[in-house]
Amino acid sequence: MTGALLLRLVVLAAAPAPPPPPAPPDDVVIATPRGRTSIPVSFERGMAVAVPRLAGPLGLAVTIRGAEATVGLAGVSFVFQLGAPFVRSGETVLPLVGEPYLARDTLFLPLHWLVESVPRVLGTRYRWHPAARRLEELPDAGAAVAAVVSAAAGAPHPITGLHRRHVVMIDPGHGGLDPGNPGLHFPRGIVEKHITLAIGRLLRAELDRRGLTARLTRSRDTLIDLTDRGAMCREDCDLFVSIHVNAMPAGPRRARARGIETYFLSDARTEDQKRVAKMENDAVRFEAHATDLDGDVGFILRDLQQNEYLRESARLAELVQGRAATAHPGDDRGVQQAAFTVLSRARRPAILVEVGFATNRDDAAFIAAALGQRKIANAIADGIVAYLLEFERRLAARAPGGAP
Repeated sequence: MTGALLLRLVVLAAAPAPPPPPAPPDDVVIATPRGRTSIPVSFERGMAVAVPRLAGPLGLAVTIRGAEATVGLAGVSFVFQLGAPFVRSGETVLPLVGEPYLARDTLFLPLHWLVESVPRVLGTRYRWHPAARRLEELPDAGAAVAAVVSAAAGAPHPITGLHRRHVVMIDPGHGGLDPGNPGLHFPRGIVEKHITLAIGRLLRAELDRRGLTARLTRSRDTLIDLTDRGAMCREDCDLFVSIHVNAMPAGPRRARARGIETYFLSDARTEDQKRVAKMENDAVRFEAHATDLDGDVGFILRDLQQNEYLRESARLAELVQGRAATAHPGDDRGVQQAAFTVLSRARRPAILVEVGFATNRDDAAFIAAALGQRKIANAIADGIVAYLLEFERRLAARAPGGAP
C-alpha cells in the first residue's frame, strides 16, 4: 500500500459522518391573515395532503370530473390528472414528486405541490419556509393601499361597488361540548359543529376578499352561550349571520326533506318553523348557566315589532336565500321565521341559514364536501353584498345631494 493511499484512508476514517437526511414532516402549517392551521401529512402514497384539510385555510375551490381535478387558489386554476406526476396551470406544466389520488372519496395532492408549485406560480401571494415547514400567505400590499385610497376618495370598492366600511359577524353554530346535529349521513367523525365552522371560515375569507370586515363568534371548536353570540353584533357591527345544519326527525319525511332555508327572528307560524327553532334553541342545555329564555325572547320579539330590524332582517334573509338556493342542489325552502335565541340579542339585521339536511344523503354529501361548502359560502356572501348595496342606495337617497 502506497503512502498516499494510506494517508487518504486515514483522512476518510477521521472525517465526520455525513448528517442523516431530515425526517419527513408529520405536518405542515398554513399561515394566513385569518390564522394558522396545522395540516397533517399522509404517507399512504408518498407525502401528500388531503384537499379538504386545505380548503378552509386556503379557500380552495375544487372540482373533480372523471380523472381530472381542478383546484382553484387565489384566482389561479391548477389542473391535475389523477395518477400523473404533473400539474398544469395555464400554459405551464409543472412536474410533481408524487401523484394526486383519491382515497375514501378524498382528494390527496402531493406535498410537493404545496411546497414548490404554489410559491412558483403565486410567488407574490405565497411563500414556503422550509425550516418552519410553513406556507405563508403574504399581505396583498397593493390591494390594501388601493382599498384605503378608494375609501378615502369615496370611490366604490372594485369588487363589490360598496362605498362604506361594513362589519359582518358570522356565527358558526354549536361548538365545544355541543356537537349540534350528529349528522346521519356525514362521514365518520363529522358533526354539525365541524360543518358550520368550515363554512363560517370560508365565508369570512370570501367577505374579507371583497373588502368587508368579517368576524367569527368562534374560530375554533369552543362553546359560546347562545345569547352571547348575538350580543357580539351591536355597535361596531352591521349584520349577524348564523350558520346551522338542518335535520328531520324519524318519519316518512326524514329521507325526502332536503334543501336550504333562511330564517329571521319573528314568531313561528308553522310546525316546521317551531321544530327548527326548538332544535337550535335546545343548545342552551350545554351552557354552564342555562336558563329558560322563552320569556326574554318573547319580550324581544315584541320589541322588534316596533323597530326597523325586523323588516331589514327579512330583506337580508330574502336576498341571501335567493343566492344560496341557486347554488344548492336541493330544494329552495324559502325564507322562514321563528324565535331563535341566538338571533334575539343582535341589535342589527340578523339571519340564520340552515344550509342543508344531515338526514338527507344527498344534502349531507354536498355540505360535507369542500366544494359544496365553498359554494354555500360564496352564495351567502353574494346575498350579503346585495343587501348592503341596497342599504347604501337607501342612505344615498336620504343624503343631501344624493351622495353615498
